[in-house]
Order: sequence, then structure tokens, then C-alpha cells
Amino acid sequence: MSELPDQSLWRGRAARVTLAMSCLFGATGMIMVFLPRWLEVERGLTGAQIGAVIALAQLGRVGTGPAVAFWADSAADRRTPLRVLSLCALGAYAAFFAVESYAALLVLGFIALSLTSSTTPFIEGAALRATASGKVSYGVVRGIGSVAFIVANVAGGYLIAQFGLNVVVIWALTVLTCFALTNWLVLPPDPAPHVGQHGGGERRAGLRDLLSNRRFVILILACGLIQSSHAFYYSFSTLTWRAQGVTPDQVGLLWSVGVAVEVAFLWTLPFFERRVSPEQMILVGAAGGFVRWVLLGFAPTGAALIPLQMLHALSFAAAHVGAMRLLYREAPEAAAGMAQTLYAVLSAGIFMGLATLGSGVLYDAIGARGYWVMAAMAIAGGALSLLLLPRGTRSQT
Repeated sequence: MSELPDQSLWRGRAARVTLAMSCLFGATGMIMVFLPRWLEVERGLTGAQIGAVIALAQLGRVGTGPAVAFWADSAADRRTPLRVLSLCALGAYAAFFAVESYAALLVLGFIALSLTSSTTPFIEGAALRATASGKVSYGVVRGIGSVAFIVANVAGGYLIAQFGLNVVVIWALTVLTCFALTNWLVLPPDPAPHVGQHGGGERRAGLRDLLSNRRFVILILACGLIQSSHAFYYSFSTLTWRAQGVTPDQVGLLWSVGVAVEVAFLWTLPFFERRVSPEQMILVGAAGGFVRWVLLGFAPTGAALIPLQMLHALSFAAAHVGAMRLLYREAPEAAAGMAQTLYAVLSAGIFMGLATLGSGVLYDAIGARGYWVMAAMAIAGGALSLLLLPRGTRSQT
């Protein structure tokens, strides 16, 4: 790591990155929760068709993600990919919401969702760099972004209940506009120290080193199973709850409960990081996911959903933080962007895409019991993540 600049400046940088992250999560908080319902009601799609619209971009990340990351790792200023991608995403979503045919929704959905998902690794990397000094916790920055996600859940549910599902369109386009403006006008310069030292050949060598690294491959496979076990929840929990009589504003509140406990975990992250290794966090995440999905498969309603939503702090947040810490600690600087993107592409892309496609079929066929397939994925990821533990620790587990 290079020497950090003046700490007051670095705290200001963290605040600006937090604003950009909040805009992105404020948009995805509406899109992730309510887009499936919008597609079902406003465009008349089936569960399998909705799954295909969402999954196509996730599967396509195997090509789009590395291509974007390879380009981004050559940028002298790491704001460049965020600026370009955010503007393109705004235009793509505007076109997506305007079309009606299933074929057009597939194509434009692929473009729009690919563009927003491609920005996430760069925002995560910017947050990790801006908090590397320890003066501001990564958990605080990530937690504030999650608060923006909660605001979108709660406000979105209320506004949809009052004014209808086209609130999804207005909210998404407005907040994506704010995201683009933040990237262009607010983010400070973020020079990449390796540019000029590492050319394309060295970046390709860094990519080969990553893919030949046993721990990196295990990390991707294990966390891919754990995180993609959320596919049924992300794409079909809103539809499942609505079929069970849960109102739109209650759906928003249920989602917000899950993200609120995630925020609490992130804001107290230093306490946990002093006591639990990244590898152990991933294991905890797998266990939390298994319990959560097994119980949600019984289609509970009312107050019983609240503690299951609170398990989001484990099933998602603990596993995510563990993975981010391992990536930041072990990836070479010349391939830092590629490491983040490969993780997103292979674990949250291919795995999540296939799981989302399957979830659409499961939703049409067996409803809430589709969660039981997700439970099996979570426990498989946990078993694989045992290989990440140091040998002595593994033998005691």
C-alpha cells in the first residue's frame, strides 16, 4: 500500500464515496425489490420470464464483467469507469421502461442491469481504498449505503401503495440521474498508482495468477453458492409475500428489516473483525442462510417473518464482508479491479444467474418451497468454505 494523504482529506474522500454508493444503492433498493412485481403486473410476464430478464444480465457478466474490469484497470483515474457506466445505465433504464415486448425487455434488461451491476465492484473498491487508513470504518461507509437501500424499500412500498407501480420507473430514473451527477461532479480524483508501471501484459499475468490461485477459486465457489442462495429471495420474495396477502408497504418494511440489521452489523464491524476472521465470517454467513431459507420455505406470515429477515445480517452481510476482506488482502494491486470483478462475475454473476433462472421455474411450480433449494446451496457453500480455514483451525472445526 502506498502512503495515504492527509487524513482530513481522506475522510472527505470517504464522505464523497459514501454519497455515490448511497445513490447506487438507493436505485437498486427500488429495482431489486419491486421490479419483478412491475414486470408481472405492468408487462404481464410469468415467473419464468421474470427470472430470465433478471438472470440474463447475471449470466452475461462472465463476458461483460472482465471486459469492463480490464478496461478499468488501465484507467489513470479510477473515477472514469463509474462516470461512463453510470451515464450509460441511465439511458439504458430509460429505454427499458419504455418498451413492452418480452424480447425488448430481455435485451434492454440485459444492458441496463449489466451496467448497474458493473459499477458495484468499483464502488466497493473505492470504499475500501477510502477507508484503508482506519480513520473511517469500511462498515460505516457500506452501512450508510445500505441505509439508502432501506429508504428505497420503505418509501418505495409506501409510494407504490399510494400511487401504483409506475413509481418504480420514476424513482429509478431520478436516483440514477443523481448517481451519474455524483460521479461526474462530486467524486474527487482517484489516481491508479499502477498505471504507467503495469501494462496490458502485466495485467493479463495478474489475471492468470488470480485464476491459478487455489484460495481465490475456492473463495469464488464457496461465496458464489452462499450469495446465490439469495436468488429466490431477491427475485421472488415480493411476489411470494404478495400472494400470501402481504401489502406493498409491508413488503417494503420487511425488506428494510433485513437491511437494517445488516447496517447494524456493518456499523459495529470493528468489534466483530477483532474476534472473527474473514474465513469464519463466511462460515457464519452460510449457517445463517441455511436456517433462513429452510424456515422461509414453510411460507410463514406476519411477525414470524421479522426474525427471519434479521438473519440477513448473517446470510448476506457476514459472508460479503468476509469475501471483501479476503479479496482486498490477497489480490495484487495490478489486478485489484479484476479481482473484485471476477468475484462479482463468477460468484454473483454465473451462480446467481443460474439460481435466478431456476428460481423462476421453482416459483411457478412450488411457490415458497423454492427456498429449500436455496438452503441446500447455502450449506454446500459453507462446506466448501471450510477449505479456506487455516489448516490447524480446520482440523478443530
